[in-house]
Amino acid sequence: MIQSPQIVRVARDDITREAEVTWGFDDVAWTVEIRSAGFGAEVARADDAFEALCRIREKLEPYGWRIGVAGALPNVWPSGMARDQGGGLRAYRLSIRGGEDLVDTFEPVDPSLTVTLAEQRAEVDRLHEQARQHARRP
Repeated sequence: MIQSPQIVRVARDDITREAEVTWGFDDVAWTVEIRSAGFGAEVARADDAFEALCRIREKLEPYGWRIGVAGALPNVWPSGMARDQGGGLRAYRLSIRGGEDLVDTFEPVDPSLTVTLAEQRAEVDRLHEQARQHARRP
């Protein structure tokens, strides 16, 4: 598992910047912070690190920013167990067969591969439905 902090890329339109992502648990909640010359600093607290990342994305995405982490890829979402027991630090790469493999939520990826949180949720819902239909086949 990767360690905090991580240097990732963030992008908006034709602008790409480096950003530092830090995360940690303080016995009560997870805190995620992203700092970049492009937008300054954003911090969020939540029950798990993935949810804190989602809250930061909700703040930055209306301005066009995409965060280059695996947790923002269209087919990545943590299970309830990964959130409860692992703090949302790992998530499944989904397919029509279900959760294929685990990825680190804050693993750096090209921000051009990421989508908005709304697009990600829609894709995850679509993949879950396809997996259910696939499982019902004789």
